Amino acid sequence: MPVRNVSNRGRRNIIGYFPSLKMCRMVQFESTLERDLIYLLDFDPQVAEFEEQPLKIAYQYEGKGKGYTPDFQAMFTSGQIALLECKPHRFVKKEENQHKFSMAQGWCTARGWRFHVITDKQLRTGYRVQNVKLLTQHARHEVGVEIKGSIFACLANAKRPLTINDVMLAVNPTKPTAVIMPILHMAYHHELYLPLNKDPLNAQTPISLYGPLWRQRRER
Repeated sequence: MPVRNVSNRGRRNIIGYFPSLKMCRMVQFESTLERDLIYLLDFDPQVAEFEEQPLKIAYQYEGKGKGYTPDFQAMFTSGQIALLECKPHRFVKKEENQHKFSMAQGWCTARGWRFHVITDKQLRTGYRVQNVKLLTQHARHEVGVEIKGSIFACLANAKRPLTINDVMLAVNPTKPTAVIMPILHMAYHHELYLPLNKDPLNAQTPISLYGPLWRQRRER
């Protein structure tokens, strides 16, 4: 559990709680930047678990004792552990922050952990956050075995690259829009692949079972 409570005292940040599917609890955030990172952590299959405000590190700055609480600790399926700090790009170069980040990097290195500062420029370049938010809206919906089977069959038997629209029309020609939710649900749960980084998801988005491996399968 967090080592300190989330507070907005003296700040203009947006604070709140995120209903994490991965952690099966409400995760606290202190800014929209933290919230957006939570969306990605919750979605990323390589992240086994994560925790907000996980620990406090004591350090010295200008002769005074300080305490630093990173925003998140992430545990990956590889066994790697990382501390994550969300910070607006304009604040990263501040002397005190640079000192704090250097200290945290050394603290993590000594333990075989990693330390990453994640800025708004990094997080909000491209469309990944926007697209993951869309998938998350459908993550808790129930999808029947029959329609999943139809989508899998359509993709497995494809003789050419398909788009979302192609699958919608093939699976339910009379009501193709009924296939949108199942596709987004399955993409969230990594049962099929949609490219999320470069463009907003739309009817012409490529779709496949095994991500970028479709071409490799065709070339074998």
